[in-house]
Amino acid sequence: MNAFSRRGACPALSAPMQTGDGLLVRLNPVAGGMSPESLIGLAESALRHGNGIMEVTARGSLQIRGLTAQSAALLAAEVDALDIAVRTGVPVETGPLAGIDPQEIADPRPLAERIRAAIEEAGLVQRLGPKVSVVVDGCGQLTMDAVTADVRLAATRTDAGVRWRVSVAGDGQNARPLAFADQGAARDIAVAALRMVAEKGREAHARDLSERQLVSLAGWLCLT
Repeated sequence: MNAFSRRGACPALSAPMQTGDGLLVRLNPVAGGMSPESLIGLAESALRHGNGIMEVTARGSLQIRGLTAQSAALLAAEVDALDIAVRTGVPVETGPLAGIDPQEIADPRPLAERIRAAIEEAGLVQRLGPKVSVVVDGCGQLTMDAVTADVRLAATRTDAGVRWRVSVAGDGQNARPLAFADQGAARDIAVAALRMVAEKGREAHARDLSERQLVSLAGWLCLT
């Protein structure tokens, strides 16, 4: 089994994945949105180098299908020429209307950026598997309740102001709740959970954490 067909792999632009209709790549633009010109350019590139099918995933990424090893490299060069910056590393995802939804309890983007930076600083990018992910939900019109993640942070209104509900291993309905925390503490709990996952190896997810580990994460605020 080669790198392109490895089960559980994340088909990033630099690591296409084999599917039934050729190679597939997935792009997550840094800006969160794209100009009409960039989107048109990307669609034209997908038509030239793939089968012309471009999809939006449940997590808001773009998928391009029907590529070959050679055409995937050409697509990557054209994405770079279009000046479309794409994310790498552990996915820390926000909703499609993040920061522009008037019904959001809180803009999730600053917390997401703090978590991305903390993951990099902790050296976790290479230690975590390609399917490990974090969701930061501002809880507006379009929630991310249906998206499964290893760590979830959801904005909640309390008498003390906005707090973040931190939970692990599931979607908005079945994830295991750990704590309500302010932004700084929520980031630290999220990164602590990812450290525990990393210690179990690159095949591990938050669902593999022991009850003792989950209890220690839930009691983190009491220890600081």
